[in-house]
Amino acid sequence: MMIAQIFVSPDRDAIVPPFTSKVGKSLLGNPSGVSISPLKKDNEYLFKLAKDQVVLEVRGGEIYSFEVGGEEEKVMSALLNLTARTVFNSKWTVEDVTLTKACVPKSSKFVLEIKTPALLVSPYVKSKRKVFTNCPSVLFFTNAIDVIQAERGEDKLRETLSALDLLLWPEPSVMKYSTITYAGKRVVGMMGRFTYSILNQDEMVYHILNDALAKGIGSSRKNGFGRIEIRVWD
Repeated sequence: MMIAQIFVSPDRDAIVPPFTSKVGKSLLGNPSGVSISPLKKDNEYLFKLAKDQVVLEVRGGEIYSFEVGGEEEKVMSALLNLTARTVFNSKWTVEDVTLTKACVPKSSKFVLEIKTPALLVSPYVKSKRKVFTNCPSVLFFTNAIDVIQAERGEDKLRETLSALDLLLWPEPSVMKYSTITYAGKRVVGMMGRFTYSILNQDEMVYHILNDALAKGIGSSRKNGFGRIEIRVWD
């Protein structure tokens, strides 16, 4: 799994939506099979909560970035279409690109911090309703699908999710909720910092964590939801 960080600059001041990955999608020609983050500035994702009464504005000439994550070949394929384009009435030029392997080191414990609202869904019931929990089988449901290439309801996926709940032990954590406006609608997502002990050094766990680090967690990852950071403990 790979993460490309793309540094870009607008040629003029512009107002952008309160939560959007459209800049990255547009510069890449709207690729498939990868996740694209919202813009970042000074290593922080740029988005406004629904309660905020100010607009989200970018400044002409300043450097911003966004991330593209996924399987290495899909990330590299997406980068082939990277070019300057006009988005939100400003021309965005590409300043630099860095590539990083998404690889979580082996450890006995890790902390996962959700950096953009995560939209978790039930592994067992297809529903538009979101789930708010730190249960591993829910948090990493979409990542398990990526790794084992199975669909909801298949025995292989159920077995993997059950194993995940036995391999990762939730420790005391901090869960928060954020309401944002996306595509004109109010969306409630989960934020927070979650700690897990790894009870058995199973390779499957690390494949799933690497997928989560590269692509995010939950649904709508391609739109920038569920971006995370992982810090391991020895």
